[in-house]
Amino acid sequence: MKKIAIATVLTGTLFLSACSGASTEEQLNEILETTFEEEAEYRDVQSELQSREQNEQEIFESIMALTKEQQAEVEEKSQEAIASADERLELLETERESMQSAADEFDGIDELIEETEEEAVKADLQALKEQMNERFAKHGEFTDAYQALIEQQKQLYAMVAEEDMDLATLQDKTNEVNEQNELVQEAVTAFNEQTEQFNELKNETIEKMNAEND
Repeated sequence: MKKIAIATVLTGTLFLSACSGASTEEQLNEILETTFEEEAEYRDVQSELQSREQNEQEIFESIMALTKEQQAEVEEKSQEAIASADERLELLETERESMQSAADEFDGIDELIEETEEEAVKADLQALKEQMNERFAKHGEFTDAYQALIEQQKQLYAMVAEEDMDLATLQDKTNEVNEQNELVQEAVTAFNEQTEQFNELKNETIEKMNAEND
């Protein structure tokens, strides 16, 4: 089971030129900053998730190295791994809530778009909104895939503790876990790419706004 790479995060504070009539830029900057702040918990849990993933991997490998005569230790380690996986589910929920709060903050761009009179600027803001909403959607796809992975891993951890579990069934479940992990990796990549695209578009939009006000 591969470790899940930390997804690229939205870059924070923007540097806007101080000039008259920059209210649109300032409002956009505020929306982006508050969105970034609401994603703080999402960023904070990434290292904890990775730490638990690595720990569970080590536990699983140690279980597979034990013999039938060490069944009590197998069961103990199995429960330890399941408990760790449950903690990851809680962290994942924290991540979901953080991103939902960020999405709610970013909805403030709707009012900014409505108030903007220049059609070119309005179009740029609309494009920014669509790009960010797609980013949030990709994060939702990632969390759904990751939750499914954790649930399958819990099943695997429980199965290795069953005394009468045959190797073929265990291998089938391991294959399922690995296949789901690949889906998670694909979802992470898609989210990272969407984040990078948003950041590029954000920078281009800010540069255009600043250039027009110089």
